[in-house]
Amino acid sequence: MNGVKRRTKKQQLKPALVVLEAFDDPGHKLFSLLNTFLSALTFVSVLTIVLESVPSFNERYGQVFQTIEWVVVGIFSLEYIFRIATAKRPFKYIFSFFGLIDLLTILPSLVQLSNLTFLKSARVIRIIRLLRLMRVAKIAKAKDKEAASHSVYKLNLQIYFFSLSLAILVLGSLFYTFESGVKEGMSIPGGMYWSLKAILGGIPYPQPQTIGGMFTLIMSRVVALVLLGLMAGLMGVMLRKLLIGSEKDS
Repeated sequence: MNGVKRRTKKQQLKPALVVLEAFDDPGHKLFSLLNTFLSALTFVSVLTIVLESVPSFNERYGQVFQTIEWVVVGIFSLEYIFRIATAKRPFKYIFSFFGLIDLLTILPSLVQLSNLTFLKSARVIRIIRLLRLMRVAKIAKAKDKEAASHSVYKLNLQIYFFSLSLAILVLGSLFYTFESGVKEGMSIPGGMYWSLKAILGGIPYPQPQTIGGMFTLIMSRVVALVLLGLMAGLMGVMLRKLLIGSEKDS
């Protein structure tokens, strides 16, 4: 009887397990379609948040932005619940890096406090979800050791430029959070421009008027140094591979 119950439960979970495989298994026939959809949804969501911070856009398209937000939150909430329900160790997923990111991407709207500037701008961390999609999709494409090495190298380049874009977006959102109260017309795009100037250096820095804005400026310079170090490392690997070749060729 117990065996029958266990089989019945497994049979009930089978459709869910099939969908779960589509999330993480590049060999699954639905993997590409599902991850393309989630990627596009993430981009649309972040773009909506950025444009919503522009007063003229929000005044004209505020209702559209709000509708898109709740549709996105609904889909991401279903995904989050589904991952918990099908995880072998639910608490391990909940407290994992991506589990926390998945929660933080929906929490501000679910608690209905997204009208606060900080919580509105905090939603841009949804873009971090793309790291999981990139990792699963790219590394699993390699079929042998040499191909795996090449795939990981390309992935490192992609992650670098993704990290640069992420830094500009997040730091820009912080500038917006701290400076919007003292600078009229401040928006996330304006904050992104500030963060870009701070990261690139060699051009006049923005002049924050708040302590939070000044701290964000310092963070931007630290991030610039980290990104410079990462780029130097990637360029070193590229030059070594170009001049010396791979171990297989030597």
